[in-house]
Amino acid sequence: MSTQNPTEEKFSVALESIQSKRRMERVMEAANALLDRYSTQQDPDERLKLAFELIRRNFTPETAIVFGSLALGTDGLVGLAGSEAVPPVPPSGNRGKTLFHCKIRGRDGRNGTLTAFYTAPGSLGLTDDEWLTAMRLLAGIAGLGVGGHVTCPA
Repeated sequence: MSTQNPTEEKFSVALESIQSKRRMERVMEAANALLDRYSTQQDPDERLKLAFELIRRNFTPETAIVFGSLALGTDGLVGLAGSEAVPPVPPSGNRGKTLFHCKIRGRDGRNGTLTAFYTAPGSLGLTDDEWLTAMRLLAGIAGLGVGGHVTCPA
């Protein structure tokens, strides 16, 4: 049986909504920062490196990108036929609980993947759903940065 009255419950819902908005504003700031950095870098591989570092530092250290011969965050481990990004297992031996995986298609015929694992709340305090939304946004920017697109889960 709940001891909260309806006013307290409404206040709690409103507060969570405000906090969620603030967390997503931080995601948008990170996406804008990535786009700003892209404007100074024309090389697709360098742009992927920028995306990788932003994701690794701000969203999850369990991140890997493979694109053509470029492999970031894999510790030399690459999955199926050399085209699947696989981040190494953390020292704790436990992977993040939420998986994000998308395919990257470049305009030059190179393909690859971005794979990341996450456990909420992470450094930005994102929920699993918020993190997945942020990753779709950042992956989309990464795809555009290589002159192509990404195919991500809905």
